[in-house]
Amino acid sequence: MRKKLIIFSTTFLFILSVILSPSVAKADILVKKKKHTDAVSIMGQTQPAKDEEVETWLAKDKMRQDQGEGKAYILRFDLNKAFYIDYTKKTYSEVDMPIDLEKALGPQAQQMMQMMQTSVTFSDTGEKQKIKNWNCRKYLIEISISMMGMNMPLKMEIWASKDLGIDMNIYKKFYRETLSLNPMTKDIVEDFQKMEGFPVLTKVSMSMMGSEMKYQEEVISVEKKAAPQGTYDVPQGFTKADFNPMEMRR
Repeated sequence: MRKKLIIFSTTFLFILSVILSPSVAKADILVKKKKHTDAVSIMGQTQPAKDEEVETWLAKDKMRQDQGEGKAYILRFDLNKAFYIDYTKKTYSEVDMPIDLEKALGPQAQQMMQMMQTSVTFSDTGEKQKIKNWNCRKYLIEISISMMGMNMPLKMEIWASKDLGIDMNIYKKFYRETLSLNPMTKDIVEDFQKMEGFPVLTKVSMSMMGSEMKYQEEVISVEKKAAPQGTYDVPQGFTKADFNPMEMRR
């Protein structure tokens, strides 16, 4: 059960990274970010530090994020579908939108979800800072997560900007569905809606079993360009698998 809890929390951090990707209407946008995850050791299992470049393609009703390790996540509002693609296994899975987490999760995950309690504190600090060429404002989000007698506090420091011409209505539409994919985030949609602009720099830390899981990601560039053909499609010849959000960050 504790091993499943570790998978739950790493999945949560993956989904947060999807949530914190900007979304734009009227043109395809390529967003590049650099992400650093600190080394962590939990229950004798050590994960080394890792640096990645995350690419996100965005359109008015479509989004795709490639998050390393041969895995991609696609939202298609024109089809009312979310897809998870594993290039290493040559498989894909899908779920209908709006997402019903009760249907998407298996019995064991549903049981864990019922045992989970969360509370959220959102703060607009009023602090301002220029990051690259973007005027940013600092927000703090603290999430208290309790399950199986364990407390797993999570803290997020977000520097958000409105300088890139982002359509926040579209952005909120995307992250509402993304948040719904995980029990740890499904209750914090309204708090994220209070944030103005999209995240340019994000620092996340989560305490678990005496260890701290930390990552930081920062937008490198935002570029308008035509997405390559098939960017938002499931690759031909891939085998369909059962949808399981717990597989997203294994």
